[in-house]
Amino acid sequence: MKEEKNTALLTQSVTRALAILSCFSDEQPEVRIIDVAKKLNLTQSNVSRLLTTMVCLGFVEKDEFSGFYRLGPEIVSLGGIALNHYEIRKQALPELHQLESRLGLGANLAILNKQRIFYLAHVDSHQSPRMYTLIGRSNPLHATGIGKVLLAHMEEGKAASLLKEEELVAYTDKTITDPLHLLAQLETVRKQGYAIEDEELALGRVCLACPVRGRTGGVIAGISLSGPVTEMKLASRQTELAQILIETTDRISMKMGYITAGSGR
Repeated sequence: MKEEKNTALLTQSVTRALAILSCFSDEQPEVRIIDVAKKLNLTQSNVSRLLTTMVCLGFVEKDEFSGFYRLGPEIVSLGGIALNHYEIRKQALPELHQLESRLGLGANLAILNKQRIFYLAHVDSHQSPRMYTLIGRSNPLHATGIGKVLLAHMEEGKAASLLKEEELVAYTDKTITDPLHLLAQLETVRKQGYAIEDEELALGRVCLACPVRGRTGGVIAGISLSGPVTEMKLASRQTELAQILIETTDRISMKMGYITAGSGR
């Protein structure tokens, strides 16, 4: 009985600690004890005790001046271990660097995770570097090139079902929010072998994306070229960029075991 009680208490502590970690986000990278307590419906003393333990373990850091907490170095270490475990990232990263070097555009690798695209790798354009990394971030399927690629190659009926369930948020006035319109565009994506996102997530930025296939032929990820409208110049370069990216994703697909990638389009 005592052992069961101890197990229950341990489970509760672990659950609460993980819940605290989930309070950190891009929008709120630093938190206070009172904010966490309110959000998780816990007492401030419980949150304080857990955060103190997490600071000692290196999962969280405390700013002694402001009293705010932020994620610690152990989280970065675990993130690195997780990233390095992805074989697709190992195979794609050198190709992303080659794309950026050759074209001067940003190159991205993302997979499907919780009905959103999840970035595993990102190589910034040296011409327009970002002040932050995309790695570990997620974006909506309907408003991104990689998202459209992943939707287009889902099992029959799955994309239509998903688009009915998910709210298609308008990020700009160019975002496609009509499921039927988007489904029609996905058919074009399948036929031409690539997807275009034209200022649908952020004004002034566009991207072109292609699928990466795994050993069985299913699409396991997407690679995209992205950048400002003035640098991508899709009006004159779309065919050229598409051909280069298709060749790149074919090579990555073959590295992932898709032997007939070249004839599968």
